[in-house]
Amino acid sequence: MPDLVALCAALGGRLEPYAGARVPATQVTGVHVSELVDPTPFLEGGELLLTTGMPLVGRGVQTRAYAARLRRRGVAGLGLGLGPVHDEVPPDLPDACAAEGVPLFVVPPATPFLAVARTYWGLLARTGEQRLSAALGAHRALVRAAAGPDPTRAVVQTLAGAVEGWAALLSRRGEVDAVWPETSRGVAEQAAVEVARLRMAGPHSSATFPLGDDDVVLHPLAARGGATGFVATGCRRPMSHADRQTVLTASALLALQTEQEHRADAGPRGLRAGAVRLLLAGEVRAAQLLLTQSGMPCPPTWVRLLLVELGRPGDDDTVDGLERSLAARPGPAVWVLPRDTGLLAALAGAVDEAGLRDWLAQTVPDARAVVSAPVRLEDLGRVDAALADTAGRLAPGTLRGARAVARDASREGAPVDLQPLLEHRRSDLVGAVTAYLRARGHWEEAARDLGVHRNTLRHRIGTARRVLDQDLDDPDVAARLWLALRDAGLA
Repeated sequence: MPDLVALCAALGGRLEPYAGARVPATQVTGVHVSELVDPTPFLEGGELLLTTGMPLVGRGVQTRAYAARLRRRGVAGLGLGLGPVHDEVPPDLPDACAAEGVPLFVVPPATPFLAVARTYWGLLARTGEQRLSAALGAHRALVRAAAGPDPTRAVVQTLAGAVEGWAALLSRRGEVDAVWPETSRGVAEQAAVEVARLRMAGPHSSATFPLGDDDVVLHPLAARGGATGFVATGCRRPMSHADRQTVLTASALLALQTEQEHRADAGPRGLRAGAVRLLLAGEVRAAQLLLTQSGMPCPPTWVRLLLVELGRPGDDDTVDGLERSLAARPGPAVWVLPRDTGLLAALAGAVDEAGLRDWLAQTVPDARAVVSAPVRLEDLGRVDAALADTAGRLAPGTLRGARAVARDASREGAPVDLQPLLEHRRSDLVGAVTAYLRARGHWEEAARDLGVHRNTLRHRIGTARRVLDQDLDDPDVAARLWLALRDAGLA
C-alpha cells in the first residue's frame, strides 16, 4: 500500500508538506475529497483527505475542532487545495493540525484533486503488481525447494525468507523437526505448545497468536485423514494475506513430502514387522530369507525384545517415534511390530534405557514397557510371552530395564547379558571372567593363565559381579555365562 512519502514523490510539486515539514511514512488507504464540516462519517481511517477549505472559514476554535475530528478518525493527512477559497493556508490551521498530529499538505492552485487521486491509484496498482510478483516468486521458490535433495529443510528455509522471519516444521506431537534460522528453535518450541489445542480442534484448524514480539501462524499438515504435523511461522509484523497464502503453499508441499516419506517407509516397515511375526512363530530361517531377499539386514543370533503395552493398537505415529528414539544414536537396527495392545520391538545391540525412558514419559506416559536380556532368535516366542506377563504386573508409566528382567529370568535359564562386560573399558573383565570360569574358581590358576597377580584378578571378578549383578560362584549362573561367552566366540 502506498505511503505519504511515495505519494509526495510521485506528485512532485503538486502535493507538498506545509512549510517543508518532514513527510511521515504513513500508509494511505485512499484519497477522499470532502467540503463537509465533519467528513468523518464517510471515512474509515488512513485516507488522505483533500479540501478547498470551505469548512475552515470560521474562528480558530472551529479549525481546532475540525483537526481533532480528523485525528480521532485516524486520517493519514489533510491536503488543502489553494485557489478557490483560500489563496494562502489559514493561519490557525497549521497549529491545529500540529497539535492533533495530522500532517498538513498543500495542493498548489490549478492542480486538480483528480490528479492526486489518479496518482495514488496508480501507485496502488503498481504496489499490487509488485506484491503479486513477489508472491509468485515465493511460491516458485517453494516448489523448487521441494524438488531439491533436502526438500523439508529447503522448504522451511525458503518459507522463513518469504515471511521475513522464522519457520519451523513440527511433528504431530509438537516436536521441532526442522527450523530456520536455527537460532529461532527456542521460540519455535514455545509456539509448539499450541499444537495440543489444534489437535483437539481438528485437522483443518489453524491458529494465529502473538508470541513475544512475533506474530505467529500455526497451520496443520493435513493428510491420511488427520494432521501429520504442523508448520509454524513468525515475524515481527502482522502477516499479510500474501504471507498466509505462502504458508498454505509451504504446508501443502510439506504435507505431500510427509505422505511420500510415509509411503516409502510403509513397505520396508511392513517387511520388518512380517519378519518379527515369523521369528515369534519360530520360523527363523523364513524370517531371514524374507529380509535377505528384500535387501534388508537380518537380526543377529541374539537380540533384545522391547515390549510397550499401550492398552490400544500401535499406530504409525507411535511406531515412528519409537524407531526414532531407539535409532537416535549409532548402533542397533530396529524391527518394530505394531500390535493390538501396543508395540513389540526386536533390537540388535544394547538399549539406551535413559533415552527410552524419556521418550516414553513424553509420548506415552501411561505405557508399561519391558526390555529383555539378550535372547536367541529361536526363543523369541517364549520370551515374548514372559515379557507380556511381566508388563501386566507393572504400574502404568513404568519401564523395567534389561538388568532387572535378567535377574528375574536367571532362575528360569535365560542367558546372561554380556553387554556390561563388553562395555567396561577400565580393565579386561571378559578375559578375567573367562579365565576364572575355565579354572573353575581357582584363583592361583586363573591368575597364572592371565599373567596377573591374584589380587588384581579378585578385583576384576568383583567388578564383573557388580556390573553383571550376578553371583559367578552360582553353578547355574556360571554355566549360562560360560555358554554365552562360548557362543559369542570369547571363550
